[in-house]
This record gives sequence, structure tokens and C-alpha cells, in this order.
Amino acid sequence: MVLVAPAPPAPVGVTHEFQEALAHAYDNDDTIGRSIDLVLTNGELSAEARRQVHEDSSRAGETARMAWPRQALVENFADRVGAISVPVLVLAGSDDKVDPPRILREHLLPLIPTATLAELGGTGHLSPLEVPDRIASHLGAFIARL
Repeated sequence: MVLVAPAPPAPVGVTHEFQEALAHAYDNDDTIGRSIDLVLTNGELSAEARRQVHEDSSRAGETARMAWPRQALVENFADRVGAISVPVLVLAGSDDKVDPPRILREHLLPLIPTATLAELGGTGHLSPLEVPDRIASHLGAFIARL
């Protein structure tokens, strides 16, 4: 199993104010652009990737946009992830502001005994769009070890 930029299995530091800010992160083109620039990435996305993130973010309906910050973000399934018994590779961007490697080391890795974390230097939460070649390299090496 490979987890790319995962969230911890239980909410960490989630406040009502944080939930409300997330609830409005994708309201319009301006808020989507700010989310991409200030939260989701650690650098420039290609024009095509940026367009795709805008399009995908704009496509969600109101119910879906509100479900993440108000329900899924605070769901706690920490008691279930310990049942994962297959090898797990966690890929985390060193500059991920959403789910930083420090949080994953403290709140995810101890719960999955088979998990290892690879930190991708200089990238944020959208690492598959920022550094796809490095993601592919880690995937290839992980599969080769299996």
C-alpha cells in the first residue's frame, strides 16, 4: 500500500475556526488560487496542473465541499489502521502544510507497524503534481523491494 500525502487517522489540532476556513477554501477562483499558492503547494505548478486543480476544485457541489471540513476531517479511525498488515510506504512532502511529515511520524506511523515514511524534499501537499517523477521513483523502488 502506498499513501501519498495522507491525513493522520485521527484529527490533530482541528479547531472550529480551522474547519470554517477549510469550508471556504474552494468557494471561488480567488480562494482556490490562494489555497493552491499558500497551502497546497511549495512552488509552481505547471499551467496545466494548476488549471486541473482549479477545475477539479470548482466541480464539487456544496454538499461535497462541506463534507470534508465538517465531517471527514474530524473522523477518527485510528483504532482500525493497526489492522493493516501489508507493507506501507507513506510519501510526504517536506513542506506539506496540510499534513506535514512531523504529524505523520507522530500520529500515523506508530499505528501502522508495517509503515515507513519517505520525505520528499521541497514539495507540498500536491506532490504528485509538483514532483511526479520522484513519486514514480519511490513507487518503483518500493515495488522492487517487495
